[in-house]
Amino acid sequence: MRMLLLLKHFLAGFRRQTLNPLMLPTIFSRLVLTGCCLALLSGCVSRTSRSTRANNLLQPHLLYSYLREHGPENDPDHVFQWNKGVLRISGQHYGYLATHQNYSNYVLVTEYKYGEKTWPPRENKARDGGVLVNFVGRDFIWPKSLEAQIIEGGTGDILVVSGATLTVDGVTKGPRTERFDRPGRNPWQDVKGFRGPNEIEKPHGQWNRMEVLCAGDRFGIKVNGIKTLEGTNASPTSGKILVQSEGAELFFRKLELHPVSHYNW
Repeated sequence: MRMLLLLKHFLAGFRRQTLNPLMLPTIFSRLVLTGCCLALLSGCVSRTSRSTRANNLLQPHLLYSYLREHGPENDPDHVFQWNKGVLRISGQHYGYLATHQNYSNYVLVTEYKYGEKTWPPRENKARDGGVLVNFVGRDFIWPKSLEAQIIEGGTGDILVVSGATLTVDGVTKGPRTERFDRPGRNPWQDVKGFRGPNEIEKPHGQWNRMEVLCAGDRFGIKVNGIKTLEGTNASPTSGKILVQSEGAELFFRKLELHPVSHYNW
C-alpha cells in the first residue's frame, strides 16, 4: 500500500509539470523501476501470506492409507471414512493415514474425540490412538517417528518409535520404542473408559484439542491448553505425519499445520 501511494504521488508530480521531450527516457526508466519494485513487493507479500496461513491436512488427496493386513491404499472394510470434512477412524484394523509429503518446523493443531466402538485385541482396554510425526522410512506398524499419544487416561505422553530418539528432562530414550509418561498420569489402568486422577481430557464424547510442537530438534505436546511434555535433541526432525487406527473408534475434525512463530510455547 505504501508503494502504491508513492507511485500515485510520483505520477501526480509529473502531471503538474510541463513535459519536456528530452526527459522522456528518464521518466520511462523511473516508471519501469517503480513497476519492478511493486512487482517484487507483491511477490514478497504473497509468499509471506502463504507461509503464515494454516495448512489443513484433513483432505483425502493429501493422505494415503496403510493397514497391517492389507498394505497401502487398500481399505476394504472402510476403516477411514469422511463425512463433511470430519475423519472417522473405525479402529477395526491396525494402520494409519499418512501425508504424502514431509513437513518440518510447525505446530500441529488437531481436534479429536473418542467414539463408542472398540475392537479386539483392545476391545475392553483403554481407547487408543495417536498422532505420529517426523515419520521416515518404509510403511509398517509402527514406523520410525515421534508419537503424540492419544489414549484414555494417558493422552499427552510421548513415545519414541522404531529408532527415533528424544531427551526429556535430561533423560534420553530410543532407539528402541519407549514412552515418556506425562506428569500426573499415573496410576494408570489399561481399562476401557479409564479416566485418571489428574485427567486433562474432556469427558467421553467431547472434542479435545492437541497441539504438537516440531521446531528443529524440539518436540512438545499440549492437551486442552496444558503443556504435558517437551523434549530436545529429537531425531528425526522432519518427515510425514500420520494418524493411527489402533483398535478404537476416533474422530478428527481438525489437523492443521501452523507456523511456530504464531505460538508462545
